[in-house]
Amino acid sequence: MLEAIMKKLSGVVLGGVIALLSLVFVLQFGGPQAQGCGGAAEGGANAAAKVYDQLISQADLRAAFVLAGGDSNPELAKQYKMREMVLMGLVEQAVLAREARSIGFHVSEDDVMEQVAEDGVVYVPMSVSAGPFLPPAGPRRYDFSGDDGVFSKDNLKRFIQGGLQRSIRDFAESQIEGTLADRMRKAVMASVTVGSGEVWQAYVRDNENATLKYARFSPVYFGQQIKVSEADLKTWMEANQQPVDEEYTRQKHRYTGLEKQVHARHILIKSDPSSDEEGKEAARARADALLKRVQAGEDFAALAKEHSEDTGSAKKGGDLGFNPKGRMVAPFDEAQFGMQAGQISDIVESTFGFHIIKVEAIREGDVPVDEAKQELAEKLYRDEQAGKLAGQAAVDALATLKAGTGIEDLEAEWKKARGESTDALAPQFRDTRPFGRTDSPIHGAVDSARLADAAFAMDEAKPLPDKPMKLGDDYFVYRLQEKNLAKREDFTAEEQQKLRERLVNTKRREVLTNYVLTLLQQAQKDNAIQLGG
Repeated sequence: MLEAIMKKLSGVVLGGVIALLSLVFVLQFGGPQAQGCGGAAEGGANAAAKVYDQLISQADLRAAFVLAGGDSNPELAKQYKMREMVLMGLVEQAVLAREARSIGFHVSEDDVMEQVAEDGVVYVPMSVSAGPFLPPAGPRRYDFSGDDGVFSKDNLKRFIQGGLQRSIRDFAESQIEGTLADRMRKAVMASVTVGSGEVWQAYVRDNENATLKYARFSPVYFGQQIKVSEADLKTWMEANQQPVDEEYTRQKHRYTGLEKQVHARHILIKSDPSSDEEGKEAARARADALLKRVQAGEDFAALAKEHSEDTGSAKKGGDLGFNPKGRMVAPFDEAQFGMQAGQISDIVESTFGFHIIKVEAIREGDVPVDEAKQELAEKLYRDEQAGKLAGQAAVDALATLKAGTGIEDLEAEWKKARGESTDALAPQFRDTRPFGRTDSPIHGAVDSARLADAAFAMDEAKPLPDKPMKLGDDYFVYRLQEKNLAKREDFTAEEQQKLRERLVNTKRREVLTNYVLTLLQQAQKDNAIQLGG
């Protein structure tokens, strides 16, 4: 019997994620949109589902819902979609019971009623996809004894006919299905074993950890330092015509049929709308002083970089790029769209504070191809150079650490070179949280699992890597701070037993889930599952 089960399990890949798939499959089978769904027409007006030749009535579903506790806790039932999970459980129960019969299991009405009378065991259907807050499929004990502590046929009768609103025969048939399905589950899960190696690896995952100190070298930060000369850009474009042409093909829609756009820079002196008059006047006075310096001929971009309180654009000399009407706040928009290229505004007040605006260019309609390509080429060139600068800075930092300079001293050098800048993208050393071999040490968009591999390959004798690690576009320099390895002598018999039980239970759920999924997939191929309304 087990051999037959194992043949059906062959080729099934374990995986906890797949538990969610059975929900998708079952929901795709039914409903009026499903191809070949007979619904009420084939299964009768009162059919909740049909599985092969077996009908699941609305009364069956209602009784199973009551057994699962849906009527006693309607809020929980609604939150966790208990009705859908119970219906799926009935479908899964049907295919499991069918499979049980095919390999020789047999249960009679007398068998199930005797078990109910002797042990109070009633089988509850529930999908393998149901979460931890819903009762699992399988046996549940009920007390049908009378005041004398002896089984009461009348109490069982009231439970079936009054509570479940089913006939004795219907109840017995549902319990035959539940019993067969449960035997099939147990037979499938009985095949699960966990080796000593698996238990040790689980212990290692639970108990080993490491910490790193790392610095991130972002091309975005280094790109702010690049000044592009016309000569350098021309030389680069001549050597990289193909990537420029390809980028223009991809981005052409950004340069044709444009509504009017303004390319502006600005210097912002912040002023909180709730500030008193004295605070506002102080902010305006600072803005006025900067406007006089601009009007006297000082470089606008340099002043913006040093004095603008819009930290995002300040790094780029106040550059806001090209923007259509409506993207900026109204006073700013009104000012920039009322100016000519090269013109500098008076003080413009908005909810953010006081702006000085310089219009660099205006465009509308189709941008000339050469102009568009030059703009794209400049971005490509900046990105390339920024990547090189970030990579080289990482190499230099690692070399400095390998030469014996401490991390604190290196950070002091960086701070001295940056001055008082507090740019979050500037390289600085941070500590990771303790992480295991399968963790990602650094939270965020970057996948840093490779850092974990590197950390566990290092030791105190060699705490630095051979070269920086590139993750995404950024470069990382790191130093092993601490590494705690699992020790065999700490792996007690009690610990082994706890882990083995946990692994066996997890693996059993995975094997059962995958087995049920294979049965549902086969039923789908056979066009044998139909859900009613």
